[in-house]
Amino acid sequence: MNKLLNFTNNFKFLCLLFMFVMMARPAYSIPTSLDDLSESVKALCRDYGLEFCAGPPKDSAGDAPKKREFTETEKQILSRLVEQSGQIKQRETDLSRREAQFKALQEDIQRQISQLEKLQKKIADDISKKKSQDQVKLDKAVSFYAKMDAATAAQSIAKLDQSTAVRILIRMKDKQAAEVLGNMGPDKSAELIAEITNK
Repeated sequence: MNKLLNFTNNFKFLCLLFMFVMMARPAYSIPTSLDDLSESVKALCRDYGLEFCAGPPKDSAGDAPKKREFTETEKQILSRLVEQSGQIKQRETDLSRREAQFKALQEDIQRQISQLEKLQKKIADDISKKKSQDQVKLDKAVSFYAKMDAATAAQSIAKLDQSTAVRILIRMKDKQAAEVLGNMGPDKSAELIAEITNK
């Protein structure tokens, strides 16, 4: 008796639920025949995942649709598209390869620039160091000549190359340089004074 009562209650609930769902559907989808009603119930069961009442869709009951045959023009177009797709992929591969080569070349150039900059800095440092050393040597030579007798200094400076002689005379005090130049011959002293004025 309880089972029958439960079944009746469940059946009433299902009917009410079905009526509610059917009323909520658009007017054009309300079934007008027994087949339509059966298909609606099956579709409703499929939608809600109720396997016991769901059946295959109406479209699947018939024969499977025939495979579409392509026309000759369509085949040619498809063939051309496949060929062009292959060409595009090949171009992409070529571009990727060229991009990698360009990147490697760019890195190599950057490395060479970095090496050149280091070499340039080293040369500049070496030149600066050499100038500093030359300066120290020149200052020492000037100090030696300043302590000499003017006549001896004149004879010694006259034997040096003109550029070195001029640099030494410029660094000497004016009075000492004048005494040294006075002890040289007029031609040599004139040459050195002309060089000093051009500096």
